[in-house]
Amino acid sequence: MTTDERLDRRTGIVETLASAVTAHDSAIDAHDRQIGAVIGVVEKQGAQIAGLKAAVAATQREWRAYIKTLLRR
Repeated sequence: MTTDERLDRRTGIVETLASAVTAHDSAIDAHDRQIGAVIGVVEKQGAQIAGLKAAVAATQREWRAYIKTLLRR
């Protein structure tokens, strides 16, 4: 095998590796976008849960006040 043939062979290997790296980078970028979307959903749900907790607490206070009025009768 001549030096030029070896060099061509090595060039082919490097090109294959470069395309594999590019594909891997694209997969990482897609994964990062998915993680970003999940984080957005979690933040939205966190805000919704906080609102529900406040609503439940208010309802509990209202029921307790109502029950107290019944007990006074």
